[in-house]
Amino acid sequence: MKPIMGYKRSDGRYGIRNKILVIATVGCANETARRLAERIAGTVFIPAGKGCGQIGDAVEITKRTLTGFVLNPNVYGAVFVGLGCETIQPHEMVARVQKVSDKPVYSFSIQEEGGTTKTIATVVPLLERLVGAAARIVREPVELSALTLATNCGGSDATSGLSVNPALGVATELLVAAGGRSILGETTELIGTEHILIRRAKNQQVKR
Repeated sequence: MKPIMGYKRSDGRYGIRNKILVIATVGCANETARRLAERIAGTVFIPAGKGCGQIGDAVEITKRTLTGFVLNPNVYGAVFVGLGCETIQPHEMVARVQKVSDKPVYSFSIQEEGGTTKTIATVVPLLERLVGAAARIVREPVELSALTLATNCGGSDATSGLSVNPALGVATELLVAAGGRSILGETTELIGTEHILIRRAKNQQVKR
């Protein structure tokens, strides 16, 4: 199959998209982060479901998840927005990402900036610069073997089993045949179709 065009990242992976993430580190910052992303095309708002009052392993799981968002090859860079008094601090997330990636990442605290309005006024110019920098990256040919496709249920309806699910299945098989990877993120959607997947298993261990 012919290569497609993608964005090469410094870790050697390729993204098909080239987005800037605006990530809330706590639910209290969701509205500010959402308003920021709405103002700048090319950005994506990632809301926080947690981030405050978490303890134990839950803190580490959340931090690992937020880090993973930034490391996705479809992402050019990110801005973390927090309130300032939460368990998961935005500046801590920047430090965590910088240990494993050279992507541009920044952090802002709503309390330190003096409120939502002032935070938006400060961050919007930065987002504009990040979007501009991302736009200057030139796409290059990418072999399908370098790609990973993530799939997940988007909300089943009466026709999804007849339309989009089979189409996505065909796309997955074409990608895998070309040497790429596909990851299914919601195994409960497989109930009743185990026999179909077993026929496609690469070895006995996967079948079992």
